[in-house]
Amino acid sequence: MADSIFREKVIRARSADLADKFLDGFRLFESALEFTHAGVADDLGTLDENEISREILKRFEVIRLLEEDGLYLPVATS
Repeated sequence: MADSIFREKVIRARSADLADKFLDGFRLFESALEFTHAGVADDLGTLDENEISREILKRFEVIRLLEEDGLYLPVATS
């Protein structure tokens, strides 16, 4: 059953036009951000939008630093 559901999703995704595929990326990000927002609000115990936004940005920065670790090397200047 799981294989059949997966196969159906793949067929649907392959048949979607490019604009829909592009918009799906934004929709997925928006949905994930809503879950992130709710989780951070729960972690902080607040509904203050500014606090939540600052914390989300802080967490994204930590993730970025971890993902980029070792990718960039300082350039020696003479």
